[in-house]
Amino acid sequence: MNYPKGAKSVFVCGAGHQGLSMAAHLALNGIDVSLWNRTEKNIHTIIENRIIHCSGIVNGDAHISKASNKIEDTISDFIMVTTPSSAHKDIAARLAPFVHKDMVIILNPGRTFGAIEFAEELKMQGVKELPQIAETQTIVYTCRKCSIDSTTIFALKKDVQIATLRGCDINYIMGMIPDCIREYFIPVSSVAVTSLSNIGMILHCAPVMMNVGWIESPKVEFKYYYDGISPSIAHFLEKMDAERQAVAKAGGYEVESLKQWLERTYNVTGNNLYECIRNNDTYREIDAPPTINSRYIFEDVPNGLVPVEAMGREFGVSTPEITTIIDLASSVMDVDYRQKGRKFTSAQLKTYF
Repeated sequence: MNYPKGAKSVFVCGAGHQGLSMAAHLALNGIDVSLWNRTEKNIHTIIENRIIHCSGIVNGDAHISKASNKIEDTISDFIMVTTPSSAHKDIAARLAPFVHKDMVIILNPGRTFGAIEFAEELKMQGVKELPQIAETQTIVYTCRKCSIDSTTIFALKKDVQIATLRGCDINYIMGMIPDCIREYFIPVSSVAVTSLSNIGMILHCAPVMMNVGWIESPKVEFKYYYDGISPSIAHFLEKMDAERQAVAKAGGYEVESLKQWLERTYNVTGNNLYECIRNNDTYREIDAPPTINSRYIFEDVPNGLVPVEAMGREFGVSTPEITTIIDLASSVMDVDYRQKGRKFTSAQLKTYF
């Protein structure tokens, strides 16, 4: 489909790995970018200088228009939310006074049913006419924030799935996405597909739990994918992934496996998941998180594994491996992730699918 030229002004919500990379990439392509982050100290240099230093496959000093920890100073009608999914409800509440039906809000990514949670929170805040809400299946960038004002982009993923809530216009949203980034997205039929295609919860949770000793050792630094995912761990991930696919199928949706996703996104080959990960050069430089208290756990367990397990129970699909990791993470972190996690009934889900 031929889309019109995209938005010239973009509000990037969140200045972590993804947000900093997106803000830099868009600004280097001539987009008027405003950047917001909840914690001022994490962007104070950018507030002062309005420059993000970018290296990797995208290089340059990106000049942005605004940066602030006050959302009212940076908001525009095209919003890319790049925060962890654990912040989605808070972001929705902060945006509620400003939204209107023609505003576009894209969650990058939604993780599991993020767009639904976002819409529900807007309604709770008194919003009568919802904006155009979409979510992506994963983040566009393979990247790492290096410092407050610098980032490295290792790759841009191709064919990142994007979907809207029922009643929203995917063609309108795709048309608003800036030209320089639109080519990396591919529309799919439903947020059920983007949410149940959440591969982050498979790649992140179990390897962290199985490498706790290494992560917590001050003497050890290692590459997350290359060193942290052994053949045995990769095999366990395949079993978790099969459970995710089974839940999706029980709900009436076919989603690709993690191995298929890696093959499609990174053009890698392999006889199994372990070989595909090892053959992915982009993963070579990705460091392990410095602590187990990372988004790989506090985001991907409650907002990834928990809703899939809950859907499995509704559909009569057993998820023993996913359940094992939720139990282990809850016990090690001393947090009840099932209590904190996203849970929707099938009736609620169908309202938005």
